[in-house]
Amino acid sequence: MFPHFLPDLAEIFLLTAALWITKDLWNKFTPLKFDDNMIAIIGATALFITPNGKNKEALLEWKDTSKMAWGILLLFGGGIALASALEKAGLIQQLGTWFAQFSFDSLLLIFLVTVISLFVSEVMSNIAQVIVFAPVVTELAKVAGLHPLQLGIPMTLAASCASMLPMGTPPNAIAFSSGYIKLKDMTKVGFVMNIISVILITLFCWLLLPLIFQLK
Repeated sequence: MFPHFLPDLAEIFLLTAALWITKDLWNKFTPLKFDDNMIAIIGATALFITPNGKNKEALLEWKDTSKMAWGILLLFGGGIALASALEKAGLIQQLGTWFAQFSFDSLLLIFLVTVISLFVSEVMSNIAQVIVFAPVVTELAKVAGLHPLQLGIPMTLAASCASMLPMGTPPNAIAFSSGYIKLKDMTKVGFVMNIISVILITLFCWLLLPLIFQLK
């Protein structure tokens, strides 16, 4: 038997997801102006005010939310804030300009882009990182005489391979918040996984990528 409150919970979840998907239409054809944050707050508020159907309590009570790993949430938010600060400061663009001054072999350049992208993503939102890094590596590839995909793909792949710190990716934060993983253990194992990822991504993008996409 399913819990008695499951239909109400499913309705709120589906409504929230539908608003996320259709928010651009609402913003275009109605005076309402939704964004992702506002929709998330609406969904959470609905959970707090909807009765669970069994007693006077709502589907979600504060005693439930107090058990959340708020530290991980703040840590992940800090990574997003750091990404925004780096973008506004122009530090990433300056790094790309500095790299463009040197003449690197294609293998070495792919390796460096992969390493930098992977370890920066440990403290920075990978989505924000790709948005910031994309124009930089594109220009760097042109200067180096490479196809933009030869640097863009390793940069993008590496941005999703962060394994050392909880704020690296949402799955990292979820796993760490379980309480079964210590930070020192996550860092040690994650570092080894990062090295393996760097080697595999570099070799794939240097040897196989030109053959798959017929890059010259």
